[in-house]
Amino acid sequence: MDDMAHFHVSQSGSNMSVRSDGQEMKNCILLVFGLLALATAAKLNYTGHKVIRVIPETKEQLEFLRDWESSSEIDFWLLPSSARRFADIRVSPGSYAHVAARLADMKMSHIVHIADVGELERQEQHNMAQRIAIFNGEKAIDVENYHTYEEVMAYLAELANTNPLVSTKVGGTSEEGRDIVQAIISSGLSANKPVHFFDCNIHAREWITAATCVWIIDQITTGYGSYPEITSLVDQYDWKFVPIANPDGYAYTWNTDRNWRKNRLVNNESTCVGVDANRNFPIGFAGSGSSSDPCSGTYHGIAAFSEREASAFRDLIAADRGRVKTTISHMHSYSQMFLSPYGYTTDLPAEYPEMFRAMEIAVDALTSTYGTPYTYGNTAVTICKFITFSLRFHHRPA
Repeated sequence: MDDMAHFHVSQSGSNMSVRSDGQEMKNCILLVFGLLALATAAKLNYTGHKVIRVIPETKEQLEFLRDWESSSEIDFWLLPSSARRFADIRVSPGSYAHVAARLADMKMSHIVHIADVGELERQEQHNMAQRIAIFNGEKAIDVENYHTYEEVMAYLAELANTNPLVSTKVGGTSEEGRDIVQAIISSGLSANKPVHFFDCNIHAREWITAATCVWIIDQITTGYGSYPEITSLVDQYDWKFVPIANPDGYAYTWNTDRNWRKNRLVNNESTCVGVDANRNFPIGFAGSGSSSDPCSGTYHGIAAFSEREASAFRDLIAADRGRVKTTISHMHSYSQMFLSPYGYTTDLPAEYPEMFRAMEIAVDALTSTYGTPYTYGNTAVTICKFITFSLRFHHRPA
């Protein structure tokens, strides 16, 4: 559509009862830690894994990193985008010397950015356990903690049953049979109002994105009728969210591998599992920034829309053809960037001045509230032609 914009938290009566309450809290915390420890024990152990940072200074060094990423199982946490921009690579204790030697051969030095990925995961589990122990149940879900797929789905179902603004829709089903659920917030679905479309967690390990979708849903549903600005926005627009866009991969990060990225498709003629559904859209399919190697984290799949996750988004967007005003898709983590189409060309869409204005307002608000600086602008101009394939698809006329 012509005006569619898209942008890639009884007082005790005696000392005896105070000590008792404290002991109960201590016991609760110990129980939660024990349960999380049992869950963590079954997962891949990233103790000793490092994240190293390297900056390509020349075109040759940049191409080396890109080729290395697309043709191997090396885990790039941040893809090399252009010369003099850093790339972050996770390396195991056993591969560190080999990776460092290959970088040295290309005359690239590196620094250790994260010394122990496993320790970060343990800290994350500790923080989650503390949140679980202190959660008072005033809300249906603790919006300042991470939650399993099942917990998020239960939250959405409860909202749909108890809040007249909320309904849910199944956009598709994953390879392992999990529903790809869209939450719809509307004060009048029959009105065919313009739609704001959000989706999160297309990359399984990026838990903060699902948590962000859940937090926004909570802010809207609890604020409607109490805050005039929120009430007005809901009365003007329908708000649609897919909090967990990659349910199989997300479940796998909880049960087996915290750093898993792709979906869980069993690839034919390969022992490697998964497709990067974020690179499974048709415009620019199999282009720069994706890989034809099923073992790569950016494997694009056998064809555009071959993956159930990508086709679910296609169908959800198509169902609102002509109504989608804005898409915030797909939310990612690890960088502070606010990006708009296109990612495959430096040509700017006709709507780019309005996109830039909206990004500027949003980034100014984020920075003034939290002090976090964000880079923003057109994807190809801002971080070079490489990554956000879904930006191309979702900005097509609908």
